Amino acid sequence: MGSSRQLRPWRLVFSVLLIHWILGGGQGFLRPRSFTPSKRGSHVKLCAARQFPKEKEDFSIAGLALVGSCLGPFVDAIHNQALLSYDVLPVSMNLGLGFAKTSLLVPPLLAIAYALLGSSLPRVLETITGLNSTVGSLPLLRPPPGLRAALAVVSTCFIIKSSELLLLVTTGQSALLLLSLLAFLQWATLDGRKSSLILAVLAGILGPLAELPLMYLGAWHYITPDYWPLTFWGFGPGTVWAGLSMVTGPCYFAVTTDAIALGRLFAGKTS
Repeated sequence: MGSSRQLRPWRLVFSVLLIHWILGGGQGFLRPRSFTPSKRGSHVKLCAARQFPKEKEDFSIAGLALVGSCLGPFVDAIHNQALLSYDVLPVSMNLGLGFAKTSLLVPPLLAIAYALLGSSLPRVLETITGLNSTVGSLPLLRPPPGLRAALAVVSTCFIIKSSELLLLVTTGQSALLLLSLLAFLQWATLDGRKSSLILAVLAGILGPLAELPLMYLGAWHYITPDYWPLTFWGFGPGTVWAGLSMVTGPCYFAVTTDAIALGRLFAGKTS
């Protein structure tokens, strides 16, 4: 037990350095290696053309999973002081201004979520729909990929924190409207692509519903649920596993936008 506790700070330092290494463009086992085909004919060139995008895709998925598992719990803890309570493997940290609450279940769940939302699902959706263009003159801002990803993460944190604060001062319906506008503005400012909008909307609708099996198993519960959208099917107070909160939809929308920005950064996409 004693040696395990002494190693924890080193694990934290290692995680932070590894994230900085990736975002800073460091060379390593996760970063795609450059491939210069030899002059041996078209077959070698064709193999190289196939191998390089595959390496970039693998790097993007690995980077997203790492960020989701390490950075995700801190983002999750931002809005969980008053929104929900974890019942399995809870973790609470006193930050002075309040308690940041999360769970040891969160890192693996967010590792999967970020990898899917930032890399796998965008590629599948673009392949199915053929939509990879932007809407009109969007996005409103066109910063470099690294800055775009940083702005996406920061704005997501702002939207998630706003979801908690708005519930303290207004109704759920008003909070839902304001958060939806903020999430849409984030997409229009930093992304602007049709496929990203479709995926973010789907995540905003289906993301909260994906929590239901874990809530049914007792992993967590919302402190003041409004059961939206399950009220349309007759579920309400007394159905503990159906106790969702409507403000989580825009949060899933925002997380999708920042996951896509991170995925494009790791994949080396500049536009």
